[in-house]
Order: sequence, then structure tokens, then C-alpha cells
Amino acid sequence: MKITRSFLSVKHPRGICGLLGLTLLFSFKLQAETISLNDAEQIAVKQDPAQQVYQSQQEALMAQGVASATLADPMIKLGAANMPTDSFKFDEDPMTQLSVGLSQQFSRGDTRGLSQKGFNERSQLAVFKGLDRQLIVKRSVRQLWLNILFVEKSLNIVKENKQLFSSFYRDLEAQFSLGMVENEDLLAAEIELNKFDDKIAGLMQMSANQRSLLSEWIGQYAYDDLPDDIPQWQETRNLIDVSAEHANYYALLSQHPKAKLLAQNIVVADNGIDLAKQSYKPSFKVEVGYGYRFRDSDTGQSRANLLSGFITMDIPLFTDKRQDQRLISAQQTKGQKQAEHRLLLRQLNAQLATEIVNYRQIKARQARYQSSLLKQAKLHAELLEQSYQSNTRTFKEVIEAYIHQQNLILEYQQLYFDGLKSLSKIRYFQAL
Repeated sequence: MKITRSFLSVKHPRGICGLLGLTLLFSFKLQAETISLNDAEQIAVKQDPAQQVYQSQQEALMAQGVASATLADPMIKLGAANMPTDSFKFDEDPMTQLSVGLSQQFSRGDTRGLSQKGFNERSQLAVFKGLDRQLIVKRSVRQLWLNILFVEKSLNIVKENKQLFSSFYRDLEAQFSLGMVENEDLLAAEIELNKFDDKIAGLMQMSANQRSLLSEWIGQYAYDDLPDDIPQWQETRNLIDVSAEHANYYALLSQHPKAKLLAQNIVVADNGIDLAKQSYKPSFKVEVGYGYRFRDSDTGQSRANLLSGFITMDIPLFTDKRQDQRLISAQQTKGQKQAEHRLLLRQLNAQLATEIVNYRQIKARQARYQSSLLKQAKLHAELLEQSYQSNTRTFKEVIEAYIHQQNLILEYQQLYFDGLKSLSKIRYFQAL
């Protein structure tokens, strides 16, 4: 049975083949106001509450550093000395005096300066945490952005296919009324038309879910239309192009905020060692006192007031249980931080190498779709249509062939965006 006015014909101006070719352009129209991916990244970073957390941590540690570099508050001593216990009178005994004293404690060695330096170095940890957080936020926004863009483009493809398939269905109904096609063909076309509605509903659900997740980062901007321009990220593509097989990326990764964070931990540990060494030095306390006499001597002779001064010093003589152990602990802490830094670089290097391999595999699969799968699917659908018009193939087989061709295009588009998402992950390792 031949179809006199076939929607499936490749020569038809509204044919499926022409539609499927156009969908490879990944184009869709935007009518509402849009926001660029770069703007979305900046909004997400600016609105991220974690940045305030890290900034507060940095400022708190720097304030502690200023406090730690300040001498302890001086102490004032006021009292009476040589007070007679039988009368408790100040002017009864010539030895009785009013004593006023001032004392000041001094830290061991350069403890105060090193302590402030240590707090300032620890405050840099918050800076690197904040920078790493920015990269994580950008990566999350990019992933969600690309997910939404993929779904929206897929939705346009399916909607346009449904619209043209509906036109074909009306043509088929007209031919059925003239007895030119079987009822089975009309029913098969109706089933496939209903499947379009389910496919559209599923894609709309995915879009709503992804936009809701994106709204965590950029608020109501997540519900604006997305521009159709695709990020190029040429720096990332260049890295992949020049990367040899089994290459290592330690030089690149050592500049990553996460690696700098652990490198800064080593600097902090060095400061801990310097502080531990100060415990071998003595600490000092200076005291000055003044004694005021209330009466003259028994012979009526005037007596001078008294001035006294003291320096108190503790001397670390037995260091094996305290000072030596503190130094050992500080040295072991540095060794731990060094090992953690090396371990992190190995992990990041493996993750980056894996992602580069993943991207290359995705590109190879994309090339396979372009060179063979899509062309074969198109040719297969055309041949089945010709066979159907020659009454050698069923209408159901023709519909399945064209639906299969559409699915392959959607799969190719998924691969295309998987490649972009892989690039966005690699950009995290590049600290971009």
C-alpha cells in the first residue's frame, strides 16, 4: 500500500529527515531576557554564604594574632606589711609600712611574635578554603546550567517532531478515511503521537528539577531562559590537546587552592616547631615595689621609705618530659601535613588524568555518532520508508526507524553535553 502524500518522504518539505538534520544544529529560540553563564557564576559566588564564613574565620584569627602578640596585662599589688597584730594600727610600730607593687610577665624568647605569625598564617587557610569553595560553586553552576541547556534543547527537538508528526497523523487520518491505509497503521501512529506527550512531560520534569537545584545558587535567575551560546573554554581544550598519555599534572595542581591549603598547613606546622623551640628559653617576671612608713623611729629620727625590685626567671632544666615532647609533637605534625599534601596531589593528579581520559573517550564516541551511527540510522529509515511504499515493510517498522533516528540524535546531544560537563570538571582542577 502506497501513501500518496507521505510525511515520511525525504522530499517532503516537512519530512522527518529534514527535521532530524536541523536538530543537529542544537539551536532554539529565546524570547525572554537571558543571563549568561559567566554572570550566573559570579552571582552564585557573590551570594554564597560560605564566603562570609571564611572571611569571618580569617578576621577572627588575625584578631587573635594581635592579641597573642601583646604583653600580658601588668599586675598591681597593694597591701600593708609588718602590721602589729595586737592593735592593727599603722603608726604604732616603725616597721609597719604601706606597700605598693607593680609586676610584669614577659614571654619566653620570641613567643609573642611567633604566635602572631602563626595566627596570621592560619588565617590564610580560610582564604584558600574560600577560593576552593568558589571553584566548587562555579563547577556546580556549570553542571546544572549544562543539564538545563541539554534538556531545553532536547525538549525543542521533541516538540518540533511532535508538531510535524501531528501533521503527518492528520494526513494519515485523511488517507484512512479514503481507505488508502490500514487501521493498524493509524493506530500505530496514534500510539507514537501519545509517546511524544510522555517524552515532553518527562523532559519538562527534568528541566523543573534542574532549575530548582540551580535556584539554590542564583535564586530566581534560575528560571530565566538560557542563552544558546556554548562556552568554548579554550584554555581547558589546550590543556587536553598538549597532555600526553600517562602525563602528570603536579606543577599545575600545586597551584590549586586545595593544594595550597595543605601547603599552608605545612607552613603553620613550621611555626609550631619554632614555638616549641621557644619553650627551651626562660621566661621573666619583673616586679617593683614601694613601701611607705607611717611613723618615725623610737628615737624620733625620720626613716626613709623603701623601694624594692625583683626579677623572677624560670629555667627549663629538665626538658625530657615537657619541652622535648612538645618539639617532637610539632615535628611529627609537620611530617603529617607534608604527607597529606603529597597524598592530595596524587589524588588530584589521578582525578584530573581520569577526567581527561573520559573527555577523550566522549569525543571519540561523538565522532562515531557523526561518522556512522547517525548516517546509518537516517539511511535505514529512508530505505524502510521506500520498502513500505512498495508494500514490503510494515508501517510500524517505518515509525520505529524514525523514532530510533530521533533517539540517536538525542543520545548524540547527551554525549555533546557530557563532553562540556567533563570540560567543566577539568576547569576545576585548573582553578578556573
